[in-house]
Amino acid sequence: MAAVRKDNVFQAKGRRTAEEGQAMEEQKKMGKKRMANVELLRICSMLMIVLMHLLNHGKVLETVEKGSVSYYLTWTIFGISFVSISCYILISGYFLCEASFSFVRLLRLEGQVWFYSAALFIAAAVVLRQPLDMSSLIAAVFPILSCEYWFVTMYAGMLILSPFLNKLLLGLSRKQFRLLLGFLFVLFSLWPNVFFFSPALNFGGGSGVVWFVTVYLFGAYLKRFYVPDGRTARHFLHFLAAGLLIPASRFVIELLLATPLGKIGFLQDLMWGYSLFYQYNSVLVLAAALLLFIAFLNLEIRPGRLQRLILAAAPLSFGVYLLHDNPNWRGILWEWINPSQMADKWYLVPGVLVLAAGIFLICALLEMLRKTAAGLSGRLRRNKEGGRKQGWLERKALKLDEKLLRENEM
Repeated sequence: MAAVRKDNVFQAKGRRTAEEGQAMEEQKKMGKKRMANVELLRICSMLMIVLMHLLNHGKVLETVEKGSVSYYLTWTIFGISFVSISCYILISGYFLCEASFSFVRLLRLEGQVWFYSAALFIAAAVVLRQPLDMSSLIAAVFPILSCEYWFVTMYAGMLILSPFLNKLLLGLSRKQFRLLLGFLFVLFSLWPNVFFFSPALNFGGGSGVVWFVTVYLFGAYLKRFYVPDGRTARHFLHFLAAGLLIPASRFVIELLLATPLGKIGFLQDLMWGYSLFYQYNSVLVLAAALLLFIAFLNLEIRPGRLQRLILAAAPLSFGVYLLHDNPNWRGILWEWINPSQMADKWYLVPGVLVLAAGIFLICALLEMLRKTAAGLSGRLRRNKEGGRKQGWLERKALKLDEKLLRENEM
């Protein structure tokens, strides 16, 4: 009887092991599908960032006639596109919360940023004959430390903090995680929106490391606890409803300030920046970004040509940002393109959408050329040296990664 019971136990364990293995395989397959979905969101987010810069730096927003159809359409597109930064951070939190910290990843980020910063600085000095001064030279040589690209500096700070955040999250239950997110939401999103006239807890409208970390944690929560339900259309409708509230809030504030209440001093702060709710840490922007992220998690992209195209194009997105928003070329770029000439034209909306897509495509192609050239250069160097040989910085970074991995295993 004991032998029979032992055999039954082994058989039960075998069945559980097989079931667990099958479940893990299904999770891997789902993960691959969702990865293409999330990478598509990365592309869409960068497209929205280009669109925001086109409308803002291209002076379309200040050129359209107030109260016209073009005015409401451009501010609606601009408002919905505000979710792009938060979506980009959510993607990082979703993928990096379960990844080991890598000095190599940080080094590659620094290398890519430095390349574009230095190359475009030299090109501006040669082609545009811009005067060389010490501050611009320091910014070009140390782009992350000097905050030449504000997003990159905050993103790098978030990456440095990510291993500590991930350690913290391991010890949290679902209830504790929700409580943490609730506190962060109240302190850094709800509070600045309600007490908009007070500088306390208002960190530049969400353009600081504190808010980046907050959104990172929201992405990590979705990775750990959210299970897609397949209701893609419903989630996209939810996003559209929340996204339209962003421009609607500006239009309501404009109506309010046009009344006698608009003479009250602190109420005029409702229009700080583009308006109270046109901030990265706005309640409406965060809600819309989360709903868009959830919608993409539920979007099914089957293996095939489209999936391969998405996975190939997504890594080029960061280079698109570094190219089109370089401070040495930004003014010249938008002055040359001059999208404001389309203001109040019937083709304004399709015009800015096509123009943003064209800028994205050209910058993506240039980034692809850079990556191809860098890869070719590396292969030629390795062939010349008779094998794979990393540079001094890469060797140091790999050693640090190995040390961290050993410490985590102990």
